[in-house]
Amino acid sequence: MTEPELITDLQGFVKASVEDHLASWPLADLASLDVTELLARRVLRPLAEACFEAWKAVLERAALELARMCPGCGRPRKCKWRSEDLMHVQVLGLDFDVPKLYLECSHCEAPGVSITKLLTGLSSHDASTELELVASYSAAEHTYKQASQELEVHHGQVVERTKVRRMALTVESEALEYAEQQRREALELVSGEARTVGVERLMVQGDGGVVRTGRLVKCEPEDEGYGKTMAKREGPRRKREVQNREVITLDVREPGAVAPSGLDVVVPCEAEEGARPMRMLATAARSGLGDATLVLGLGDLGSQLPESFDEAFVGHRAIYSGDWKHARNYVEGAKAVLTGTEVDRWQRDMLDAVWGRDQGRRDALLAEAKKRRVEVLPAHLERCPVQALTSYLRNNWERMHAAQFKAMGVDFVSARAEAQVRERTKRRFAVPGAWRQENLEGKATLRAIIDEGHWTQFCTWVRARRQGRFQCQLMERLEQAVRQGRLSSGHVAKALGASEAGAEPVGETE
Repeated sequence: MTEPELITDLQGFVKASVEDHLASWPLADLASLDVTELLARRVLRPLAEACFEAWKAVLERAALELARMCPGCGRPRKCKWRSEDLMHVQVLGLDFDVPKLYLECSHCEAPGVSITKLLTGLSSHDASTELELVASYSAAEHTYKQASQELEVHHGQVVERTKVRRMALTVESEALEYAEQQRREALELVSGEARTVGVERLMVQGDGGVVRTGRLVKCEPEDEGYGKTMAKREGPRRKREVQNREVITLDVREPGAVAPSGLDVVVPCEAEEGARPMRMLATAARSGLGDATLVLGLGDLGSQLPESFDEAFVGHRAIYSGDWKHARNYVEGAKAVLTGTEVDRWQRDMLDAVWGRDQGRRDALLAEAKKRRVEVLPAHLERCPVQALTSYLRNNWERMHAAQFKAMGVDFVSARAEAQVRERTKRRFAVPGAWRQENLEGKATLRAIIDEGHWTQFCTWVRARRQGRFQCQLMERLEQAVRQGRLSSGHVAKALGASEAGAEPVGETE
């Protein structure tokens, strides 16, 4: 029976049975959508349990048919399993036990075989792919503890916080591979010889954020916690060696678009040389970059973003502008250390000079600021704001295109990219282990996949990839068992031939 035929038969049976059951309901319950929905949900879980019970029974028969006869002497082997030592497996919304069948021959010295584990590749407390995906999605939005609570509340699945973390890390590593594959495919589009027109304009926004990373190490005698013990567990208190790492978020979409068409993240401390321009170009290619596209860059003037933008879009019409809000912040910082009654006038004139790209007026106002600066800077300032403004304007004067961007009707403040990088560096990383350097990019990439609306495609890719990997690993396990004398090659060939004859395609795999 094929899967569609099975579903059709079950639908007919359930419909007929439910009709008979509903016929006995009072009208107040029969007319209620909510009461009917509760019935449907109460029916679904037992149906899922029955499905897995049937799977266990058929799996046991297939295992005995494959391995019951001893490969050494050809006589039946004894089948043993301990009722108190079952294999506990978790799927989304359900825990169930699978008997660990062990076959051994009492007639010869042929080695035994743990056939259930050999076929499924499962160990006790393993989780299904669907459970890992749902747990990872929740962990991308919340802490691991909150993700554990969500699984229990919404799916009736009890998963401890530490296990949620392990599952999330596994899926995040696959998210990195998925994102890299997407970049390669996008770069192939723009590297071809065929000429493409593309969209009229693309806005590339980028922003960098600082993430605290480090590991716990023992306290030294000069540290405050030296000699003390931890409150919740035994052992000496430890300290965290703090290091700041930078995460850059790239956002590419057509001007005025609300939904993102291309998101990406870079962890510069881990990224290889050239990763920034490569990812900029790949993200733009996914958003409709063509030979005739005007590319507008907007964001920080640090983090090597302007230089990376220039390198990424060589041969394209491209303009990169610094964020106007950053320029305002520098001007306001300089104003705070000026004296006199005309500081407000100075601020307005300086902003007008930068906005209108009046270099002469800019230099005159900078000279005036140096004369009007307070003699003693406030203690909290490490650098003179007037000097910082001077360096910022003179080093980045050719990147001041806010007025031009406004005249074109596009963004001239990169608030969108800044909001995204805050999401990925503050609340996003407020979970145990996320501050570790090796975990930064995986977590940020998974969140970008979700925000971009590619979660469904990513899940399909993960399922197909894991199914292909499982089939390869199953063949390897069976071949190894034959070489070790635990299985008969004839029985394995017969079982594989029968399964291939009745199998349906499972989709594309790597």
